[in-house]
Amino acid sequence: MCAMNEGSLPPFAAVVLRSFPGAVRRSLGRLFGRRRREDDALDSTLRSRAASAIREYADAHATLFERAERLREKAERLERAGTPSESARNRAERARREVEAGLAALRATFAASAGGSEGRRAFDREVEILYPVFELSDASS
Repeated sequence: MCAMNEGSLPPFAAVVLRSFPGAVRRSLGRLFGRRRREDDALDSTLRSRAASAIREYADAHATLFERAERLREKAERLERAGTPSESARNRAERARREVEAGLAALRATFAASAGGSEGRRAFDREVEILYPVFELSDASS
């Protein structure tokens, strides 16, 4: 057992589920088993195209991204220090919205050229991975 690594052991859910009857095992397997996430179904070439488009945009507009990050950190630092600043928070929010507006425009362009809703979902997933701070709303698409 000492020479075994974690990957060679059976998943805990599989061991526990063996003791239940068939119908219960299937329903528990669906509940606790490996869930298929929406991004698993997305085409990997579409996701890589979305990632490269986002990186190109980020490189071209690096000052916007850096400004949003810097202002967010400043607002958080002031909050932690016990001196919250509404103006710092507002500036950080405006910078974040400016970046999100640019990403939303890029998403619309990407989705139009890459198959509509599939392209939009791939783009959104890559934004979540690369820049989890920014959120793209569905209304902007």
